[in-house]
Amino acid sequence: MNSIYVNYLTPLLKWRVMDLESLRSECDADPNYSHFARVIRKMEKANVLEGYKHRFNGKKYIYFSHFGESQLAKEKNPTAISKESLIHDIKVTEIARNFIKLGWIDQITLEHELQNKRDFRAVYKVIPDALLETRREGKKVQIAFELELTQKHKQRIKEKAKQYIINSRYNYIVYFFSKESVMKTYIEVISEAVGEKNIDKFLFVTDKAMTAEVTELDNLEGICHGQKVLISKFLMGENGVKEHNSDKNSCSLIR
Repeated sequence: MNSIYVNYLTPLLKWRVMDLESLRSECDADPNYSHFARVIRKMEKANVLEGYKHRFNGKKYIYFSHFGESQLAKEKNPTAISKESLIHDIKVTEIARNFIKLGWIDQITLEHELQNKRDFRAVYKVIPDALLETRREGKKVQIAFELELTQKHKQRIKEKAKQYIINSRYNYIVYFFSKESVMKTYIEVISEAVGEKNIDKFLFVTDKAMTAEVTELDNLEGICHGQKVLISKFLMGENGVKEHNSDKNSCSLIR
């Protein structure tokens, strides 16, 4: 692994799985696409990387093999992506990177990074798919992000929601779903678990085309306390440093 190859792969240490063009665009050297693709194929043959061709959007996604992660990752517990969770991880990365691109969030830490932070589980008790961080009126705001492509057992849903409320370090929780029926179940179960006074900390979002297409976040709405609210408004608020020109009648949360 020479320095050029390491440079090409550095973004994967953060994002875990990326399509070829997204990975190339985040390389410091801004490599020629043909050369970049040849290097990626070479590393696939060397079992450093694995590839996945998305059957709907046609993009090729790249992620570390167990061998590749053991060679490059400096984490205590390197955990290569499993094929069973690949679609889930692709969507978490896609949505998280777009939160950053749109300027709605300042920093994102994915689950694999949280698992390797010293005492994170002991302090936070529950680990989301991603931790979103921003600042409002000079104060740090931390938002748990969860992507649910399938419905978990109701008791598990309840327990996780309760842990989010018990732990004051999480200010808000955002759930994304690919099916409206699953979202409705989560709203019902979580509302019962956390009570009326805490349910406005949760935003529930459905994107029915999630597994087939890029999620268009700009005008996507979620449900907060029974009201529709733009995701941007939930994350950024109406006033302060991150002002967003949204419908004043929507649920205004970060304050």
